[in-house]
Amino acid sequence: PTPLTAGPPAAGQPGQEWRTAVSVSPEAMPYLLDHCFFPQRPGWPDVADRWPVVPATTIVHHIMEAAEQAAPGMRAVAVRGARFDQWLTATPAVEVPVTAVPDGPGRLAVAFGPRARAVVELAPRHPVTPPTRWRTDPDAERTPDHTAAQLYDERWMFHGPAFQGVTELTAIGDSHVRGVITTPPAPGALLDNVGQLLGYWIMATRTERTVVFPVQMRHMRFYGPHPRPGTVVDCLVRITSLTDTVLEADVQLVVAGEVWAELSGWQDRRFDNDPQTRPVERFPERNTLSQARPGGWSLLHERWPDLASRDLIMRNSLGGAERSEYERHAPRGRRQWLLGRIAAKDAVRQWLWDHGEGPVFPAEIRVRNDESGRPYVTGQHGRTLPPLDISLAHRAEAGVAIVRPHRPEPGPGIDIEEVVERDAQTLAVALGEDELRLLRARCAATGESEALWFTRFWAAKEAVAKAEGTGFRGRPRDFTVLAATAGDAAEDAPVERLLVSGRLERAYTVHCERTGNPPGLPDRDYVVAWTTGPTEQEPTDEEPTYQEESER
Repeated sequence: PTPLTAGPPAAGQPGQEWRTAVSVSPEAMPYLLDHCFFPQRPGWPDVADRWPVVPATTIVHHIMEAAEQAAPGMRAVAVRGARFDQWLTATPAVEVPVTAVPDGPGRLAVAFGPRARAVVELAPRHPVTPPTRWRTDPDAERTPDHTAAQLYDERWMFHGPAFQGVTELTAIGDSHVRGVITTPPAPGALLDNVGQLLGYWIMATRTERTVVFPVQMRHMRFYGPHPRPGTVVDCLVRITSLTDTVLEADVQLVVAGEVWAELSGWQDRRFDNDPQTRPVERFPERNTLSQARPGGWSLLHERWPDLASRDLIMRNSLGGAERSEYERHAPRGRRQWLLGRIAAKDAVRQWLWDHGEGPVFPAEIRVRNDESGRPYVTGQHGRTLPPLDISLAHRAEAGVAIVRPHRPEPGPGIDIEEVVERDAQTLAVALGEDELRLLRARCAATGESEALWFTRFWAAKEAVAKAEGTGFRGRPRDFTVLAATAGDAAEDAPVERLLVSGRLERAYTVHCERTGNPPGLPDRDYVVAWTTGPTEQEPTDEEPTYQEESER
């Protein structure tokens, strides 16, 4: 840091504020390229898509450094009440103001911009006598299921080489974890590795809400200078509290048999996540948040209702231009927009994998809309896509998408609608007399509700409107359900087939599947309707369906 004020240090002038600044950017802190939350394709040019974040422990390093600069000749021997209120990212570059003011004898209150703060205790030297080393009960622990190398090779941790300091996972218990850290070179990396061991404990012992990040460290006391890079440090983490939102622990770090540091009240915030999202968090280039459904479409459920968790999902799914577009949407519209984008990217990536493509990251696919509002996809930063047609839809907590090779004729169309009761006026506006008679005949024949069959009719007409690239434009009667066939009840997911005519005087076979939200989400019943184009364009034996192609 570079002092911004001249004159005596704060410690020598009670009440005087000492100021400095820290430059935060990939250029000023190149080690942050190894502390990026989201992996991308090797050589990816947009660093912001990787989301380089300054670790909380690196902020602690700078807070301690600032306190020592503000009080020359003194050593930072303890840190109290460290709090981290916001992510500090390195893109775009920022100058973070750091201030230090006296907070009682031998103490400085240090603010690291608006994001973090702590009180630093200062003394001429570290304590001479360290505390007693903690002991563990061998009967209360077991050998971990993973090795330290697996932490990084299998992406249990997102950290790159400059932060890969855990060299041994020694033991794990119901309320503790032990390991060995070989001090990495990056500022704050040693303590960041403490957080990695704590993170491993919750991932190894719990199935939900396993994404954690530090928000507070109540008390950190140091009994010697910071270990040099390469120094072997034994680490014992004791879990002291676990709630739905907070994981808290105490930590002891030992160098050459003597305690170097004790940390109490290390608090991690627990983020909403679901076991089904974990593969995407670790290997987004090979996994999807959506489920591939028979018939060649993708179904996505929002398993991240928490705002902070949604932000992490968003950043792992969107490129820079898409994130800007996301921010331009009103807060209420962002959820639905994001669901549609993820479903579309997943459908495209699944199609590519089914046709022999290797790893594809979500950011390599961009979803746009043409002048009429119809979605289309392009590759980003060198990713070349074959000509593809795509359709997407979203409703409540669900999103769907379908993709097919491009054709000059109308392409695929998909829609999802919630099954709810409709009044007589809605039915009269949406359906003609022949359609109403057909709907009631299907209800009588199947014993299913009018609400369900109306939703099938409506979703089928919407899917055809999307296939033609026009939408309803306020005139749903421009599209007519000509026939409807019930699905086979013996199938796991019976698929109804409707014949629908559109504005282009073409007939479309539309498939309908009933689905619902998984446990943990609001209880909703949906109908998904999809078509691959006009009836004469439906796949034949000569042109395999998406599902048949993927099974070859």
